Amino acid sequence: MRLGLFWNWPERPGVPPGTLDATGEEQRALIDRWKVTSRDSWVQVTDAAIRGLRVKGEPGEMALDVRDEVLENSGAAYLGLEEWLPAVSAHSERNGHTDEHTDLLLRSAVKVYHAEQALAEGGLLPPGQRVVTMFAYDLAHATYLTQAGMRVGYSDPQTAQQMLGALAHNAGSVFDSWASFGASYVLGCSVIEGGYPTDDVYRRAAEAVRSLLSSPQSPWTNIPLPRAA
Repeated sequence: MRLGLFWNWPERPGVPPGTLDATGEEQRALIDRWKVTSRDSWVQVTDAAIRGLRVKGEPGEMALDVRDEVLENSGAAYLGLEEWLPAVSAHSERNGHTDEHTDLLLRSAVKVYHAEQALAEGGLLPPGQRVVTMFAYDLAHATYLTQAGMRVGYSDPQTAQQMLGALAHNAGSVFDSWASFGASYVLGCSVIEGGYPTDDVYRRAAEAVRSLLSSPQSPWTNIPLPRAA
């Protein structure tokens, strides 16, 4: 969206059908943001996103894992900050984390908590539900990178199709609806890229997801979420 491109289509808007090329701006963005300078680096970065390896190391994702572990062990359905933060501290102590890393995890848990509140208040997260992972953030970027690889000449149709197949399988393995996928994506944008949960980063992502979930022309309202085989 930042480059004026469809995230899920290899062709640029306004070009003749079947034309695959990349603007200089997109080529610079691939280098500056993604460090993609060759087919090998494109494959490596895209594969990592398809498998969720980028968000796996994020403090916010680690905080979500701690919460899920506590809820699973306790059988409870909800965990407030007054219980979540001590659990994060205990997790850090067991794993020998530094004070700096522990503080980062704690601040990330608070950020996730408030972003979820904003999602619920905005109707993007049903009451009583929670986001269990930010994996959709990686999957959305992997989709863009797969198509960008076509535009810059790093990919061929067969490779792109294989990557998209893996994307669909992974999305269907984790999420049960486009709504849950969208909430995961917005949370990832907010926690990883943004500041306070209601800043411009959050608002842009939330508006995009809200449109995808409601527009009659949206692929999300016309194509079911892929289900894992």
